Amino acid sequence: MEIKKLFIPGPTYVHPDVLAKMGTPMIGHRTKEASELQRNITRKMQQLMFTENKIVLSTSSGTGLMEGAIRSATQKKAIVFSVGAFGKRWYELARLNGIDADLHEEISGHATLPETVEGYLKTGKYDTVAITHNETSVGIMNPVEAIAIVMKKYPEVVWMLDCVSSLGGAKIEVDRLGVDICITSSQKALALPPGLSLASVSQKAIDRFLLM
Repeated sequence: MEIKKLFIPGPTYVHPDVLAKMGTPMIGHRTKEASELQRNITRKMQQLMFTENKIVLSTSSGTGLMEGAIRSATQKKAIVFSVGAFGKRWYELARLNGIDADLHEEISGHATLPETVEGYLKTGKYDTVAITHNETSVGIMNPVEAIAIVMKKYPEVVWMLDCVSSLGGAKIEVDRLGVDICITSSQKALALPPGLSLASVSQKAIDRFLLM
């Protein structure tokens, strides 16, 4: 039988070995096997993300972790940079949760530039920044390497990066870039079934959570 492969942003083709593993009996979530499984996932995600930060697993879509991130990390005000529908989602989530936020939308087909980010941050009004790395709705990848240079000038600001459609397909060095919350989902470049989202979370972000 011919296997159909979907070459789209997601959900992606899942290898038969992975599907076969899903057909094996479940294990108890309080067993040693479950703990070891989560430790292995954490280690491998840290390698993939080039980070020593904590790894969070969530039985939600990437949107679930995006909502949790902007709600938990914003103490003063968030600035959301959008180049398409998924970038704007950060702003919609903030508003739905009663989080004070501003939205900067780029002209269609244009990426978020580092000087734009700095223009907002130098006002001192914002303590969180939300950016989408790869915006599949328009086919734009934001220049996070250049944006990271700006972010390092503002160490008090928590940087949240949506890497749902890029992590595993593009090299994202979380610790070197200084990304505080890096979010992805299972159904994109990780080539797994949907239903799981993952994030690396810096100590700075955790400290911010504790203040809320």
